[in-house]
Amino acid sequence: MTAVRIGADPIEALMDEKVLITVDGLSPNEPVTIKASLEEDNKKFSSYGCFTSTRRGRVDLGTQPSLQGTYTGVDSMGLLWSMDQEPCHEWHIRFQKRDVTTPVVVNIKVFKGHITWDNLFDPHLKPLAESQIYRRYMAKSVRREKVRHGNIRGVLFTPPGPGPFPGVIDMYGGGGGLFEHRAALLASRGFCVLALAFFLYEDLTTVYTDITAVYFIEASKWFSGLPRVLSTGIGVIALSKGGEYALEMTRHSSTVKAVVLINAVSFYSDVPLKFSKGDIPCTEFHFDGIVPTINGLDFRKAHQPSDDFFIKAWESNASVLCIVGEDDHCLNPQLTDQFLKLVPKEHKHRFHVIKYPGAGHLIEPPFAPHCVASFHKLMGCIYDWGGETKHHSYAQEDSWRRILQFFTTHLVFNNFVQEKCKL
Repeated sequence: MTAVRIGADPIEALMDEKVLITVDGLSPNEPVTIKASLEEDNKKFSSYGCFTSTRRGRVDLGTQPSLQGTYTGVDSMGLLWSMDQEPCHEWHIRFQKRDVTTPVVVNIKVFKGHITWDNLFDPHLKPLAESQIYRRYMAKSVRREKVRHGNIRGVLFTPPGPGPFPGVIDMYGGGGGLFEHRAALLASRGFCVLALAFFLYEDLTTVYTDITAVYFIEASKWFSGLPRVLSTGIGVIALSKGGEYALEMTRHSSTVKAVVLINAVSFYSDVPLKFSKGDIPCTEFHFDGIVPTINGLDFRKAHQPSDDFFIKAWESNASVLCIVGEDDHCLNPQLTDQFLKLVPKEHKHRFHVIKYPGAGHLIEPPFAPHCVASFHKLMGCIYDWGGETKHHSYAQEDSWRRILQFFTTHLVFNNFVQEKCKL
């Protein structure tokens, strides 16, 4: 009998690239289960699909349907986007790549027969074949440097070559710390990116009320002045609470030309924002609006800002792309509608929104496991982030394409036009 073998093309790729997985050497019309698994930061995720081989003893994930499993139907990337936490975890967990200089290692195994999720982790199961694929957020040619300049803390990612490159500042939410994976992937696509921390990182403040607008103004000024960054303007991408600070940057820095908001706070929220000209007041946080769910806590009713608290980003010259998951359980998606309604008619051409039905709060780069809920270290509780896995996965893939296109248009193409105008 021919040995069963797993094929993957390519074996190593960036996280946003597709891979084709095949299995050969099976018996004709043989039922098999293909399992994918990974472990990062002591967190384990797995997925599976059940297939029937062709008369030639082959399974091709690009053309053959998964009959049951964490996904069904034909989808070459189904085993990656449908990954769920393994039963060994008692609480909801979030996939996070801490060391972006190393690849995510995905183990692929093929088992005889159609196996259920409950039996997938039986240690007595013996695979017919196993292999590995490698997924990278950071291309090997990208340079990574820690940043400690004045008050600024973060990590700078630079593509290969002399530059200058289109520049983007990347920020995450109110949980603090530093997330590097999205910045590394953007740099792998040709952008110079500053992953900017602002809270609970190294010697930065651990007190939420001490975060200042001046910090973000300083960061945008320093970053946009780097010789490796195009001098015609920078972009900012931000998730959740980071959106408030991204929009505030546009009001004080004329160098910010393009902003991507992912389920972002577009108003002054939670605590007054410290500023040298006087603290900026914020909307009230409604603790009685927090609703328990089977996954955690739903915060959609916790913020109910009046129009006065929304950030007047239209007073800048920046273009803004709002990416909204319509099943976000952390931030009411209708708040983005409220924000966009306030944009004066003469500025609406610079503001765009893309809505994704069934997508939750944590819209990440493509093919990462969907996080339904996880522990929020600042609030000390489990957040229900919302989303249905298949719809959420589509949002991650489609929005990433649009993000790259948006930044290319406003930071690369517009720079080209400006340079041509000088000739």
